[in-house]
Amino acid sequence: MSRGEFDSRRRIGSFRKANNLYEDKILEASPSLKKPEIDFSEKSSSIARELRMARRDIGRFKGNRTDTDLVKAQAESELYEVYKRAKDLSSEIEESNSMAKSHTREIEVLKKSRRRGNKREDQVLALGDVENQQYADVMRELELVRQELSMLKLDVASVLEEKSRAEKQTEAANTKMLFYTSSVEAIRKEIEDANEEQVLTELARIEASREFADIEAEREKEANQFSFAVEETRKKMKDVIEEIDSSKELETKLSVTMSDVVMLQNELKLVKEMDKRIQRIDSLSRSEPSFHRGEDLEGSPLLHSVTEELEVAKKELAAVKVEGFQFMASMDIIRNELKHLTDETARLRKTEEKSDLTVKSLNSKLLRAKAKLEAVSASEEKARSMASNLSLTLEKLKTEAEAARKEKELACEEAATIKSEILKMETEIDLTEEKLQAAMEELETVKSSEAVALENLKGLIEDTIRARAFESQSSSSITISKFEYDYLTGRAAGAEEIADKKVAAA
Repeated sequence: MSRGEFDSRRRIGSFRKANNLYEDKILEASPSLKKPEIDFSEKSSSIARELRMARRDIGRFKGNRTDTDLVKAQAESELYEVYKRAKDLSSEIEESNSMAKSHTREIEVLKKSRRRGNKREDQVLALGDVENQQYADVMRELELVRQELSMLKLDVASVLEEKSRAEKQTEAANTKMLFYTSSVEAIRKEIEDANEEQVLTELARIEASREFADIEAEREKEANQFSFAVEETRKKMKDVIEEIDSSKELETKLSVTMSDVVMLQNELKLVKEMDKRIQRIDSLSRSEPSFHRGEDLEGSPLLHSVTEELEVAKKELAAVKVEGFQFMASMDIIRNELKHLTDETARLRKTEEKSDLTVKSLNSKLLRAKAKLEAVSASEEKARSMASNLSLTLEKLKTEAEAARKEKELACEEAATIKSEILKMETEIDLTEEKLQAAMEELETVKSSEAVALENLKGLIEDTIRARAFESQSSSSITISKFEYDYLTGRAAGAEEIADKKVAAA
């Protein structure tokens, strides 16, 4: 049966390389999240291409199967015609044999009638002409039978050629059916692999979602820690600013105190000069006691007050010095604290910048993770749709394979039936040829016997003519046999019937 050859053999892709697709992680930021190994889009496009090729091949197979059915129906019709023609030829040969036998019987009857009595010359000649005409008709029919037998042989040869071609096409169809069966098995295995990969994809998606939630929680935790650290830094900065303000106030007080100290030092110098002056006065008073006694009495309270003020000034100066030392120590502490706060502020700024970079990196990674998760979800949906399409295609291929198998069995049975019918026809044709050959030999024998009978009849006719001429001279009546009388009366009745029919038709 006619089957078109494929342009190229279909190559069924395998899903086995995708078993490790989601064994690695999805994101690059975390050690547990990596890039997938195989792209689902390329695989899906290759599988869709193979499915289209399979459907096109199935369409070609169906078209070729239709052509084969037409060729088979035509061969069956030709075989039926050949069988019918062989039957017709057999019936014609039987009729020819029966006609030859009837002619032989008539010749024998004529021979017997010749022995019984005299026959008329015209009747015998007419009978001979009729027999010759019938013999010519039989020979023409035999020639037609020979021609039909030769045509029948040609038809049988063409049918055998069609049968061999159909067998070759059946073998090609069986080979293609085996190929389709193997393709169906490969697709079934690929569907099983796709189901396994779908399970792995679902597990990877769940794991990616869990890791995404962990990353979100970690990001929120780091954001909270950073906010707390920023708040603490702000508080420390506020405290440092307050301490700086207080240190400025202390500096102001210190400057005022220093001016007071300078003033007290000036006053102390004045007091010292006054003390020296008083000592000089005391030395002068010792030299002139009588003159200055009244002045000592008047100057001793002043000296006492100055001395007290001097003592108070010394105490205040000592207190100012102590307070100045304390203030200097506090200024050193404030400077150290300010330096520490500056370093802490710089460190916090670096930490803030680093945290900002980390947050940006986490955001970009989260966006990439979301995009990959969406791609994985889309690939999963596509894989599910492809799995359903492959399942439908597999069921369709199984159904078509089963139908093709049944058609193959029917074709094998029909081929066996046609083969047996062809063998039967060949046997019948051989028998018909043998019968035809025997009929030809029998006709040749009949022809030779008829030739001998005609020669004998000619002699009998001449003898009868001479005898009847002699009898006519002696009497006015002629004596004929009962067979001749019946024959002549039957011919006369037939002629009357034909004449009546012609008259009625006219």
